[in-house]
Amino acid sequence: MPLHGRTILLLLLISAAHAQTAVRFGVLGLFHPKELVLEPNGVQVLSVRAADNNLLLKGEHNHRLLLIHADDEHVVIQGISTSSCTVDARDGGPVRFRLSISGKISRIYEGKLSVTAHHGVLTATISMDREKAVASIVAAEMPTDAPLEALRAQAVVTRSFLAAGPRHRDFDFCDTTHCQFLRSPDDVSARVAQAVASTRSLVLSWHNQTIPALYSSRCGGQTRSLADVGMHANTAYPYYSVQCKWCREHPVRWERRLDPAARSPQSSNESARIAYARQWGWSALPGSTFTIRQDAGGVIIDGQSIGHSLGLCQSGAIGLAQSGADFRSILAHYYPNTDVTELPE
Repeated sequence: MPLHGRTILLLLLISAAHAQTAVRFGVLGLFHPKELVLEPNGVQVLSVRAADNNLLLKGEHNHRLLLIHADDEHVVIQGISTSSCTVDARDGGPVRFRLSISGKISRIYEGKLSVTAHHGVLTATISMDREKAVASIVAAEMPTDAPLEALRAQAVVTRSFLAAGPRHRDFDFCDTTHCQFLRSPDDVSARVAQAVASTRSLVLSWHNQTIPALYSSRCGGQTRSLADVGMHANTAYPYYSVQCKWCREHPVRWERRLDPAARSPQSSNESARIAYARQWGWSALPGSTFTIRQDAGGVIIDGQSIGHSLGLCQSGAIGLAQSGADFRSILAHYYPNTDVTELPE
């Protein structure tokens, strides 16, 4: 093959490899936005493409806001109606920008933005580098002052969840607890960045397959299996139930007295817990490990866990790290029979 042919092939392979590291997040969907406010972050220049129009939105001294509206199945920007719009840098690369819903929420993102509309509601999708996403999620999901080995364990788990495959139809992942929290890149501390960089491309695998590693805040003394919580995942990994010494020795209990009109939860099945929480509020049943008792005043729920108690227990991981365990030992404890493997770049 001629030299220029090999060079072109190499560039194509490099481009393909980089494309595989991009992850698409549906953001701010919890608010069902009908209008979004877009603005540059810092001196960035945003290239906004709508239909055949290319609008440039400049930051700092030429600071401007751009309102994006939903009109049934169309996106409307400065009077331009289109089926979708995209936002990136002028060279087509990622860019930093702020996306807001007036009076509700405002976040900074780094990547490429796509906006569509359906039944008068906007869907905002951010395509961003996987490692940047891992850092943002770790900063949102675990205390940033946690021991470095616990942060490393969380980074591997987070990356595994993303690398195992998408969970939504119109984008790969959402930014809520249904998938994983996603926050602004400015929230990433130096320690979190170090934890992510030092575990780059490492994931959990079982039988040579990357698993969508699940985790929760506090297991209550023992993690649970998929069978325990009546869940199924897109992997055959069963999530073995293991002892968590830290949570047993440092119990945190919660108590909920049910509203007289509330129906008592009949099961610790995770689907049933989520359905109950959606009806009575997420604080009504914060964990899947609980007991039910009754007194003269009605029904009382006593709980010992926070979350579904599957996979990594974040409190337990912090305790193991404080005791001297490294991230590989932590992962081996909470995910028995798995391997830490490297994703191909």
